[in-house]
Amino acid sequence: MNDYQQQDFPTAAVPRTAPTQQSRPGLRVTPAILSGAAAVVVLMLFTVLFLLTRQPDKTEAVAVPVKTTRAAEPSPSEASPTEQATTSEPAPTGAATFTKTVDPCTVTDEDLVKKLTLFPDKTQIKAEECEWSTLAPGSGMPGNMQFRLQVYVKVFPGDVAAAHEQFRAQRQEAVLLAKISAPAEPPIGDASWTTLYTLPGDTGRGPTIATAGVRVSNAVIQVTYQRRVTEDPAGRLTKGALDMARSVAEKLGTSN
Repeated sequence: MNDYQQQDFPTAAVPRTAPTQQSRPGLRVTPAILSGAAAVVVLMLFTVLFLLTRQPDKTEAVAVPVKTTRAAEPSPSEASPTEQATTSEPAPTGAATFTKTVDPCTVTDEDLVKKLTLFPDKTQIKAEECEWSTLAPGSGMPGNMQFRLQVYVKVFPGDVAAAHEQFRAQRQEAVLLAKISAPAEPPIGDASWTTLYTLPGDTGRGPTIATAGVRVSNAVIQVTYQRRVTEDPAGRLTKGALDMARSVAEKLGTSN
C-alpha cells in the first residue's frame, strides 16, 4: 500500500438541524385558514341554535264543508190528529142569531130519541147536556142492544167567535180519541164534523161511539151516540148522531 492511500484527509463537519415546517410536506396552516375555520364553526352553531329555537309552522285551518240533511216535511196526508183537529174554518162573521140559552133535554125530538135508544132513560147531566140510555140489561135487553145518547147544546149570546172556539175545542177533543174526523155529509149549520171509534170495553165488545159536532151562528151542538158493539159497518151510529144534531139545529132555530 502506498502512502497516498494511507494518508488521511480531513473532512468538514456538517451541523445537523431540526426540520422546519417548510421542510415538511402537506398543508401549510396560515392565519387566513384559521380565521375561515373559525367562521365556519360559528356559522354552524348559529344554524343549530336557529333550528332548535324556531317555532313550527302553523297550518292554516281549512274549512271542510259539512253536508246537512233536512228532515222531510210531512205531507198533508201525514198530518197528526191534533193538526187535523185544529184546522180551522174561516173566522165567522155576521151577527149572532140566538139570544137566549136552551135546555138540551127539551130541544130534542122525543120520537127520534126513542128510535135511537129503544127504551130511553133520561138524565140531566148539566145545564147544557142531557143523556138518554137504554134500560139496564136486567130488563131483558141483550148487551148489543144497549144504546146511549148524549146531546150538548150551548148558546153564546151575542158572541159568534166564542161559539166558534168552543166548536173547534170539542172537535179537537173528539179527534184525540178517534184519530180522524170527517165533514158531516150532508153539512149541517155553518160548520159540522163527525168521528167514529171503538173503545176496548171490559168484555171486549165496545162500545163503538159516533160523534157529530155542529155550529149554527153562536150556538154549538154536539151529539154522542154509542152502542155496545165492536164495529158499525153500516154507519148506523154516525147516521143516528147526524140525524139528532140536525133535528136539534132545526128546533133551536124555531125556539129562539
